[in-house]
Amino acid sequence: MTLKIVELTDTHDSSLRALLISENWHTHAASLIDDRHRPWERIYVALLDGEVAGFAEGTFSDMSAFTSGEFPPPRARIMNLLVSSAHRRNRVGSGLVQRFAADARAMHLDSLVLFPDPREPEERMAFFADCGLRPVIGSELLGASLESIRTALTEPAT
Repeated sequence: MTLKIVELTDTHDSSLRALLISENWHTHAASLIDDRHRPWERIYVALLDGEVAGFAEGTFSDMSAFTSGEFPPPRARIMNLLVSSAHRRNRVGSGLVQRFAADARAMHLDSLVLFPDPREPEERMAFFADCGLRPVIGSELLGASLESIRTALTEPAT
């Protein structure tokens, strides 16, 4: 299978909607695609042999401040990340994070954060750790420098 990460275009709409519905993300299926033209957000899709197998939504202009002072703004923030249950553990999620981080670096940002659902299963939290993301002191966010993410995603697994 060939994995390709691209920005969302109209040609991916029906395939992304089908993924969102199949993974019980019904609210997103109704709003995400229709609201995708917000200038501060980017949506990427992971294509496996041309079909949408995952997506990431985020911004390159997160300006919130953390009491710890870690990861000062501006920084990138992934707001939603989903991989089809049929394609997990096939580097789809890490490909999405890697592309998002590379584009953030191209925009001269230094770090990335995300807010994991506190009910996330252990496997998902382990995935974020494998991407180089760590808890942000004094918050419920995970974060990392873009360099740490790049290193985590390009070094061979041990």
